[in-house]
Amino acid sequence: MKTLPNLKDKPYGGAWSVHDPETVEFVKNSTVSYPDINLKLFLDEYAQWATTGHNLRSIDDYANLSYCNGTTEAFDKFYHKHRDRRLRLWRGEYFYHQIQAREIYDNNFAWIDDEPVGPMDVVVVSAPFSDTGNVPYNYDSVLSQCENLGVPVLVDMAYLNLTKGFSINLSYKCIQTVTTSLSKVFPVETHRIGIRMNRHNVDDTLSAYTNNSVPYVNNTSVHLGHQLIKQYNNLWLYYRYKFAQDKMCAQTDVVASDCVIFGIDVQDKWTEYNRGALTNRLCFSRLWDQRI
Repeated sequence: MKTLPNLKDKPYGGAWSVHDPETVEFVKNSTVSYPDINLKLFLDEYAQWATTGHNLRSIDDYANLSYCNGTTEAFDKFYHKHRDRRLRLWRGEYFYHQIQAREIYDNNFAWIDDEPVGPMDVVVVSAPFSDTGNVPYNYDSVLSQCENLGVPVLVDMAYLNLTKGFSINLSYKCIQTVTTSLSKVFPVETHRIGIRMNRHNVDDTLSAYTNNSVPYVNNTSVHLGHQLIKQYNNLWLYYRYKFAQDKMCAQTDVVASDCVIFGIDVQDKWTEYNRGALTNRLCFSRLWDQRI
């Protein structure tokens, strides 16, 4: 399959955290290693922090928490568990999944858009959706198919805390894993601070890392993540940059996404930012923090 084009050299390409001067300084002053960290306390408080104020139906069903190196480590464990199935993705999904469709599934893959879900499929979906920052179109219809067929699903919520009051139904029993990270909310992309929330307890390596955190988990990153969620509420980025988002959307003639760092081109004026679906996604982060 053809993977997404690399748009990171373009002004509005990619999806980046905002390197806000205040949080950049906070990170610099907080990266101290603490070998006696309380990982369980961090995971409990992070899960509560990430989900507060959102309408995530049945999120409390995902009470088995593990630390992961960003959302990508949670993806890899899920792929490994279901590598004998056919991978299904929405067009415009995060490029990492498209690479793994080739590498893990040997192109045993089909777009959700092209045909109904089958009994030997496995589904990965970002919500907020990677291509728009909104709820994926046809989400409930597809998840209902998965529910009826017993198709396992992972929901990637990496962009959750770029939104305000995000609403989605997570009550489908077919959803095995929900995952998110701090990489888009704070300038900590290289610290890999993520959480996996599982419906059932799974005895895999992520669970082992969590239960034996001192030798396996990056204590500096856990400490930093804990300090960040104590200092900032989960709407801080949304409120700080919402006015800037509306201003940029007006200037570029695009529609404001639910995710505050994105504008969505529905008129096909910015075709160079197309990611495989019907609209084009512009990311404003690096203009705001003057990296470009």
